[in-house]
Amino acid sequence: MSDIVVVSNGAVDEPTKELFAHYTDMLIERENKGLDIAAYREAMLTLGWNRLKQYDEVICLNDTIMGPVYPFAEMFHEMDKRDVDFWGITAYSAENINHESIPTHLQSYWHAYRKSLVSSQSFQEYWENLPQWTDYAEVTRRHEMQFTQHFENLGFTWSSYVDWHKYAGISSYPLLYMPVQLIRDDRCPVFKRRSFFVDYSTYFDQTAGQPALDLYDYLNTNTVYDVNLIWDALLQSYNVADLRKAMHLDYVLPSQTLNPSNVPRPKSAFIFHVYFMDMLNDTCQYLANVPEETDLYITTTEDKIPQIATGIKNFGIRKKPTFIPVKNRGRDVSALLVAARDVVLGGKYEVVGFAHDKKSSQNQKNGHHGTETQGFSYKLMENTLGSEQYVENILTLFAQNPRLGMVSPMPPYHALYFAHTLPLDWGPNFDITKDLLENTLDLHVPLDPAKPTMSAIGSCYWFRSIALKKLFEAKWTYDDFLSEEQMGVDGTISHAIERANGYVTQAAGYYPAWVMSDRYARIEVDSLLHTTNTLLDAMGSCREGETLLANANSLRCSLKKQPLLGRKFKHGIHRLFAFIAHVVTAPMGEKAKARFYNWGWRIVSKVLGR
Repeated sequence: MSDIVVVSNGAVDEPTKELFAHYTDMLIERENKGLDIAAYREAMLTLGWNRLKQYDEVICLNDTIMGPVYPFAEMFHEMDKRDVDFWGITAYSAENINHESIPTHLQSYWHAYRKSLVSSQSFQEYWENLPQWTDYAEVTRRHEMQFTQHFENLGFTWSSYVDWHKYAGISSYPLLYMPVQLIRDDRCPVFKRRSFFVDYSTYFDQTAGQPALDLYDYLNTNTVYDVNLIWDALLQSYNVADLRKAMHLDYVLPSQTLNPSNVPRPKSAFIFHVYFMDMLNDTCQYLANVPEETDLYITTTEDKIPQIATGIKNFGIRKKPTFIPVKNRGRDVSALLVAARDVVLGGKYEVVGFAHDKKSSQNQKNGHHGTETQGFSYKLMENTLGSEQYVENILTLFAQNPRLGMVSPMPPYHALYFAHTLPLDWGPNFDITKDLLENTLDLHVPLDPAKPTMSAIGSCYWFRSIALKKLFEAKWTYDDFLSEEQMGVDGTISHAIERANGYVTQAAGYYPAWVMSDRYARIEVDSLLHTTNTLLDAMGSCREGETLLANANSLRCSLKKQPLLGRKFKHGIHRLFAFIAHVVTAPMGEKAKARFYNWGWRIVSKVLGR
């Protein structure tokens, strides 16, 4: 006799009920209280002990795992040989964490209880008297960590399919931190869904950050498991910023050689929006990198077309672009979504690239150097059109990764951009982006203002046409965008669209990623290390411990020791001085500005004791 009981902590819609009906007529819908443990309890009490005692095994499993990578029959055949009262697939080995003693225990995503245990009064009373905990940590501590030892102390025996002793000296939780080894060496049939969206600190505190990437690559290349099932499970339910970090949705591509491929590159087009005529020579340097196989479109105002055409010819570019006239309203965003809409939706191109010349002269008006914006533009263009071979490698990347929907350069974090992109790049745009996605486009994916976006900051990117189809089908007009006089530096529909494209990609069932050339990666590595080291150096005596998390926690503790009023006061004084400094120094020359800042910050730092 074999039966399946499905318990849902929440209402089940009709399509899902029809799906479950193919496998079972026993579906229990309950309130979302007590997590999976309460669901197990309700299922067992609903069926009753007399019925449960008729089964050789009662298996309680939840949807935190995915699989099977190998047939479950292998595992059941092996476990049938073991004379135990209950078993699981993996066990967490004993350790002490932050003065807390954690005993060795079977992980509760899969518990198999044999008749000898199910028939016992102690087992039945355990479940009948189980409290309904609501906190995940409490469920873990009070049930999962204690269950194995509790019944072992009562004389019952247990075992895990994967030998936990083998990994005890390396990791207490190998299913999360060493999943490839368990699948490859122990033929573990399952893996944790959480592997692909776990908080990156969890990985980085115990590994080099590789577990999820290694797991995905191993499943994709060394097993028959369909990795599309992973994307189907993740993209609609989890924040894409978490997926990007855990799965390393970042690509570094050669700029001087071609990556091999056994699949043809997709039919492609590139759209370049040209506005600044004094930057035309720089623009042409990148236009020259558009491959012969990729059709080129240029959006610009009617009056600039002759000059651009002449500039392209004089630069020696033989490819003839198709010009698309635009209205000067909405800048590059309207040029793409309004003027070039038919290029994307016409069905001719599977992959489309987009870029625009960038000056951001408002930054100079606010007291910054032009080289800061030039650095942003350089980062965008080098990682969008860095070389002809690099562009061809981007197209190969799309061909080899059918669930890849969009690639864009990493956000800038040098100079003035640091405050606007790290740790978050939303600025004042979260609410308008959420409104755009949910109300205008009717798209619903997890958004979180406390997590960074996974979009093309700077609006230079390559995308699969179908991945952004919903965005282009919104029938934008020039009137949807602000006039040039009204356009601010942030908080407009253009900035919302800029931050929405990664989520549009996600909602379509594709993933967004970052991309950079191998040449630019040389710069990025040192920039990232310099950023980290600068912040760590500023911590001074607050630094304690060996890991990044330990250092961060010591800094938090140090800050908490400061009186709240004092912290707020100091922060307020800094903001006030920054405002005064901006107003006073705006008309000054560079040397006068430097003297003023040096003198002013010395006084402020001395007064505030910093």
